[in-house]
Amino acid sequence: MARPKRTMTAAAKAVEVKEEVKEVVREAAKAPAAKAEAKAADQAQAKTADKADAKANAKAEVKAAPKAESEKTVVVEFGGKQIKAKDVLAQAEKAYAESHPETEIKTVELYISPEQNAAYYVVNGEASDDFKIEL
Repeated sequence: MARPKRTMTAAAKAVEVKEEVKEVVREAAKAPAAKAEAKAADQAQAKTADKADAKANAKAEVKAAPKAESEKTVVVEFGGKQIKAKDVLAQAEKAYAESHPETEIKTVELYISPEQNAAYYVVNGEASDDFKIEL
């Protein structure tokens, strides 16, 4: 089972902390012994506290992970037909993207009109008689 993204980030931070501690120890070996030991101990203690904080944050993020959403479906029934709203919405987005390839879709409003056997859509606040899907 794959780890949640937040846990992987916290694990990566913990690895970075370990690498930083190793680097401090390497630098300490080059400096005078007494001064280096004191410096390494102080930095290691600080890094250990950071690592503990990273672990606590990771656990909190895992606990706060959102629950799986339930699936929701809207079906319009008319004239012996059953039309799923998400399918009509997908058709509208596809039709708009094909006719306006350079435009990013930010908002879509869908109006299903069973009496006209059609659905009309408005993209990014722009409406047109051409923005029509036959049902």
